[in-house]
Amino acid sequence: MNLTRYVLLAVLALGSSSALAEGGAERSRQFWEAFREDQQRLHGQADQALAERQRKAQEDTEKLAKD
Repeated sequence: MNLTRYVLLAVLALGSSSALAEGGAERSRQFWEAFREDQQRLHGQADQALAERQRKAQEDTEKLAKD
């Protein structure tokens, strides 16, 4: 390849990367925040339900122990 092709490739690479980089950090941060919220909503409910079942089981055990 001659020098003009290398220059053309470099210009195209730099030009396309600068176009893609605009706002990329903000979009990435927004994606991860939304992802964490969704995971908390989906999996947080199950953890709360499990904790509630365990609390009820503990209360039932305490009631039986008192009788």
